Amino acid sequence: MVLCHLSEILSLIMSRSRLNANTNSKKIKRSKDTLNPIYSVIIACEDKVSAPTYLNMVINDLKQNHSIRNESIVIAPHEHTDPKGVLDDLLKYKKDKITYKDFEHKWIVIDRDNNRPNGGGHNAQDFNDAILKSKSKKIEVAYANDSFELWYLLHFKYLQTPIMRDDIIKDLIKELKKLNEIKFRDLNRDNIKSKKISELIYVELLKLQNTAIRNSKRLLEYYGDDHNPESNNPSTNIHELIELLNGLKNN
Repeated sequence: MVLCHLSEILSLIMSRSRLNANTNSKKIKRSKDTLNPIYSVIIACEDKVSAPTYLNMVINDLKQNHSIRNESIVIAPHEHTDPKGVLDDLLKYKKDKITYKDFEHKWIVIDRDNNRPNGGGHNAQDFNDAILKSKSKKIEVAYANDSFELWYLLHFKYLQTPIMRDDIIKDLIKELKKLNEIKFRDLNRDNIKSKKISELIYVELLKLQNTAIRNSKRLLEYYGDDHNPESNNPSTNIHELIELLNGLKNN
């Protein structure tokens, strides 16, 4: 009889031990999951202020809406202003043993920025090489031909006539001042790419973002299957990156 009770007690102890082991295992797994968040998007930008500031405004909105964790989207440190250099900035990213490979989505943001008579710009080979190398490493490219400011201009209107950086900025300044004469009263070529103005542009253009997406897509459809990012001016696919970021609101 005593042996029978002893057997039952041992059986009960073993059952509880297994239950506690399973519970602890689940707790450990949850702890590991907490310590290893999913790193969603990493972006490297060609310019140092305007594009990163604009994209950071998008990211900050996502954070405020609790759509993403603080570490879910990273803009890589800026060291280069040429397309291939921007790609290198992305490839060299490393922080707390995290590299670009740990992110689900990897993007570079570059301009075609044709060589200009007064200096500056990129040659076609640099631009094309950056795109080809990015594809080989499964990195997406958000580009603008001729410059990032084309994305802003498409918030106001559709255009398919070739236009260079200086004229894009000239037209953009006119449109922004028409949109809000008071807030953009002091806007000019010298400050349009500043952090303060870039933040203001994001806020003021947010209500027109769907128009820009629609116009960007229409431009790519205009060029069709033979579309060439290097030679097709104007064109951009920045809307693809914006749609990706906006899509995180629903995840």
